[in-house]
Amino acid sequence: MKQKFDFHKVISILRTSDIISKVEIKDVDEIKGRGVYKLEMRFIQTEEEILYSYQFFTDRPIMRWDNAPHYPKIKTYPHHFHMKDGNIIESELKGNVIEDLHEVLSEIKNVLKEHHFSVS
Repeated sequence: MKQKFDFHKVISILRTSDIISKVEIKDVDEIKGRGVYKLEMRFIQTEEEILYSYQFFTDRPIMRWDNAPHYPKIKTYPHHFHMKDGNIIESELKGNVIEDLHEVLSEIKNVLKEHHFSVS
């Protein structure tokens, strides 16, 4: 049996988390059979690290960068990259948000160009 997505429960969990300082619902677009929920969250940063996840997706994930400590054998541990085909490889990201965003946006732009989307 397919599990129903409970948006309100997700919001409740996020709002009571001790690592998130703010949750704001930006947009809810529910149509028959699917929903898109856009949230803005502010995380609490520890002195030791910044946890991150950058994702690019359509109706399914295309690529994702993060530093969750799941793949200790990867040379750039904990930083890693999830490819569209499911492979997980080394990542160029270092946890510096300003520098990393440039890399993420550049990679997304390349994917859009490969699929012949107009990008400047």
